[in-house]
Amino acid sequence: MSTSLYERQAKAALEERSKLIAELRTVEADSKLTAAEKRERVERIDRDVMRLEAEARDAIERGERESEVRSLAERAGSFLTPGNTMRDDSESFRALMPSLNEYRALIAEGTPGAGGYTVPEKVSAQYADILKAQSTFLRALPAANVLTFNSDMLQVPQLTESDGEDYVAEGAELPEGTMTWSSLSFPAKKIGRIQWASSEILEDSALDLRNIIGQNLLRDASLRFDADAFNGALTDPVKGILAQGTTTSLEAGKATVTYDDVADACARVEAMNGSPSVVWASTDMGAALRKEKASGSGEYQGGSPTGSPASTAWGLPVMVSGFLPAKTVVVADASRLFVGIRRNASIKISEDARFTSDQVGFKLTMRVAGVGVAEASSVQVIKAAAS
Repeated sequence: MSTSLYERQAKAALEERSKLIAELRTVEADSKLTAAEKRERVERIDRDVMRLEAEARDAIERGERESEVRSLAERAGSFLTPGNTMRDDSESFRALMPSLNEYRALIAEGTPGAGGYTVPEKVSAQYADILKAQSTFLRALPAANVLTFNSDMLQVPQLTESDGEDYVAEGAELPEGTMTWSSLSFPAKKIGRIQWASSEILEDSALDLRNIIGQNLLRDASLRFDADAFNGALTDPVKGILAQGTTTSLEAGKATVTYDDVADACARVEAMNGSPSVVWASTDMGAALRKEKASGSGEYQGGSPTGSPASTAWGLPVMVSGFLPAKTVVVADASRLFVGIRRNASIKISEDARFTSDQVGFKLTMRVAGVGVAEASSVQVIKAAAS
């Protein structure tokens, strides 16, 4: 398979991805759909987007690897062939030692010792889906706000101020407007971890340890990202939304956040033309909202405990995160939050690094690039009183 074919495969995948992004925006703008229908369609489209990104990246990497191997084969042939001439043999590069990926392709996919359960091409796309599903923060963001880029730094232009509009008399000269621009900066930072397992335990375990190790690595990566996305300081490489939002502290005696406080925060977002779309709550405040009762009747505000658990507040999804500090609730317009992704989470397996001790290595790496908040008013942080 030639490199040009790999390039065509990558181009086709990216073109399909662009169509899905356009479809995603159409779904988000469709007022006829309910919030639940939108979430379902957005999640489905987003899974396809991540899959196509992985396919395009894989095609590009395969083309680059084969190009390198062919180049080596040509140089080797120039010395081994009399007269320094190369035979016109498109498969001559196969005479070289096969790469690890090529070697595995010759082994039965279902053989555990060959990595058959983790080697298939679609695994990386599934990994990206799982990472997003497990990240409490990423689940709330529109797919279009997860920005991919191809350098160590991403700059997103930001309009911070504009003026000049005014009433104009007939025949009068129009006033000149001014615009002030800045940018949101996203430096790429790597999250990584490696896990070793002996070939014996992989072979003898009654569990599919290869898959379990991969899932654990992904879970830990999503937890690491969520911790920074919520709590990162303004001086940290990955800035969190708590440091960039607007904080309202409840008066003494108000030790829990109520639905009334959530309603007030929604109003503050809307006052600056925002559209509240998600409520994040710390573990204690998420429980308090679910247990809040109406005065007089004593009925649960979030619905009967024998029915579905309370998962919305004022029509917004309520997501509980253990990374939010105690007594904290956040109401946000997720469309005004941006995350940079330099490289999606990927897991690679090596049976060579510890060849002499017969161990298999599982390596997860991803590069994320901060969380940007377009304006502080789009993230309303509510802090309950200590007592």
